[in-house]
Amino acid sequence: MIVIYNLNKATTIKVAKFVSTITVAFLLMLGLYFYFTATLVDAADDFLQSLSGKTAEEKMTYLSEDFKSQINNKASFAKHIDLLSLNTYLSAEWGSRSIKSNRGSLAGVIKTKYEVLPATLSFVKEGDQWRVYSLQIRSEQSQEKNESRELPDERAQLLIARQTLLIFMESVKQKSMQALYDNSAAIWRKHTSVSELNNAFAKFYNEDIDLLRQVGETQPVFEHKAKLDSEGFMLIAGHYKLNNQLLIFKQRYIYEGLAWGLVGLDIKLNK
Repeated sequence: MIVIYNLNKATTIKVAKFVSTITVAFLLMLGLYFYFTATLVDAADDFLQSLSGKTAEEKMTYLSEDFKSQINNKASFAKHIDLLSLNTYLSAEWGSRSIKSNRGSLAGVIKTKYEVLPATLSFVKEGDQWRVYSLQIRSEQSQEKNESRELPDERAQLLIARQTLLIFMESVKQKSMQALYDNSAAIWRKHTSVSELNNAFAKFYNEDIDLLRQVGETQPVFEHKAKLDSEGFMLIAGHYKLNNQLLIFKQRYIYEGLAWGLVGLDIKLNK
């Protein structure tokens, strides 16, 4: 059987108008998308250009307060920038842009005199200015997979998880969560206190310290590879076998400044 579809002139005009309406709406949305995220692109360009010609003091003015609290000093920040050759910045292309409330993010590539670096820049609005909240240089594999945030590999995941737990164990030994508080992300420190952490983990102050020290001597079993949740936080979960007991942990991190910073810890000892 042969079926012949015949669109009359009126139908053809209606279809053309429909397609035209969709096209106009799409172009309008695209225009608004670039318009509202243009401030982020300008802020990124100002920051990246400052890395080659500004003084250390001037460079720091582009960073958020949380970023500045995460880095040790101006010298370590400058060294990091030099190692990445960002002090020879030429241009940037951002394939992904987003703004949500007072937070923003750009993902794409930064072009320097020597190389092209896949990167993610995140921002926070302080007053009426966008400040850089974090800078992550990603791998080429991450760029090829169109990932906006690169997660640590298995070895790095182990180091991050263990470091957090060792700091926690030291805090338990001191019967104060001051060390854990001091080594957490700045954004978490704003929303909690040493006193609140002491109350949350007080039960561990009566545990066998020798048992807990085994964390530094044994390997954890991870529930899954490090992953991002719906809010963009990195999740690490697993457990340690300590004699006949299980130390179960869940850790939550945000990329702050130049590294992952702790923003949540759930830990329990199953006897």
